[in-house]
Amino acid sequence: MRRRASGIALITALLVLAIAVVLAASLAHESAFSLRRSENMLHHAQGSAYLQGAEDWTRQILARDDARVDHPGEPWATPLPPIPVEGGEISGRIIDLQGRLNLNAIVDGENTLDPLMQRRLGCVLRQAGIEQPDAALDALADWQDADGEVRPMGAEDGAYQALERPYRGANQPLSSSMELALVQGFDAAIARRLRPMLAALPKDATLNLNTAPIEVLGCLGEGVDASLWQAFIEQREKAPLAKVGDLLGQAAFQGLVDPKGLGVSSRLFLLEAEARIGRTRARRYSVLLRDDLGTVRVLSRFQESP
Repeated sequence: MRRRASGIALITALLVLAIAVVLAASLAHESAFSLRRSENMLHHAQGSAYLQGAEDWTRQILARDDARVDHPGEPWATPLPPIPVEGGEISGRIIDLQGRLNLNAIVDGENTLDPLMQRRLGCVLRQAGIEQPDAALDALADWQDADGEVRPMGAEDGAYQALERPYRGANQPLSSSMELALVQGFDAAIARRLRPMLAALPKDATLNLNTAPIEVLGCLGEGVDASLWQAFIEQREKAPLAKVGDLLGQAAFQGLVDPKGLGVSSRLFLLEAEARIGRTRARRYSVLLRDDLGTVRVLSRFQESP
């Protein structure tokens, strides 16, 4: 009996010890997890503060810039390489949104397609491999116009409400180029592919010839050889255009490029900034407007932690 009692006592003691060890390990793990969580929250707050600093810096550098002409040789256009900060690094770049074709210019104030923008946007869509660019543009126009009339190859609410996950058309200008993913004829992959060439801007925003990429420039005039646009890009790096006529007045371009919707300056810019602090990473996308008085304000911002 004594041996049995002694054995039970030993087993009980070992069980209590095992439970204590498990509890201690659990508490240690919970403590470590809580510490990491607190650390990540602190790093996230630090990253957000640095990103806000990058946004403030962007406003200052754009406010100091000569707004009469905007080109890649100006300070704002120089990417910010990774800069060491306490606990990590921050990097970023400012993009001229007016170096991209305006998706919202496809429809005029009377809800009719603008033929010039239809040609320009259609050209970009074909270059990007869109199989039915005309149908995609009809759907884009229907997405923006205020009426419920379906264009010949377009789509209104009926088409979207018949989907497995139904939704309605916006019936207003796009707020972002990524909104294209919702429009019939496009998807998220296509929207990402088109993003360097297209933007969702106010209808009156002009295309800046000094910052537009060759994929966009090549869609401005059907009779202009691609080599001429490439030569222009190389030339503008040394001597940016002071006015649209400086380019279109040249014999190689004269009469081949419609000056409508073109310019040499910009008001709308995009800041893409990233902060890496400890194990955390945060990105901020801010759209900024510089008005006629040189005041710069943030129109929208989006922040993510990949």
